[in-house]
Amino acid sequence: MKKRAPETLAVPMSSMIDVVFQLLIYFIVTARDEVTEAHLAVNLPSPGNAKVSENKPKMLELEVHPRSLRLQGMELSQAEVSKMLVSLGKGDKDLTVLVKVSLESFASDLVTALDLCDKAGLVNLNVVTLK
Repeated sequence: MKKRAPETLAVPMSSMIDVVFQLLIYFIVTARDEVTEAHLAVNLPSPGNAKVSENKPKMLELEVHPRSLRLQGMELSQAEVSKMLVSLGKGDKDLTVLVKVSLESFASDLVTALDLCDKAGLVNLNVVTLK
């Protein structure tokens, strides 16, 4: 008896390459970059004479943590934060409040902070997350 030569099967590579290119095009078209930072409003100075206000800061930092608020780094109660925002917002309606939210805080804590800003008449609000 004669031994047969082993059969070799040819795998069609052209159809596999077509599928790989179609998958590559699909993933390139459907991929979206994740926005990691909030878009903050940038107020550029106008040319000419600059008005410097040394008494009041132009931006307040309000940090929201689980069941606590910090205004300019000082931990205050909700009533104290409300009084401070009202007093600072009375003279300067263009005051910007940067609300920094902790990842562990609840949505209700953020809503409370935004309500305090609204009651003080502050409308320039920027919300970002703390890392």
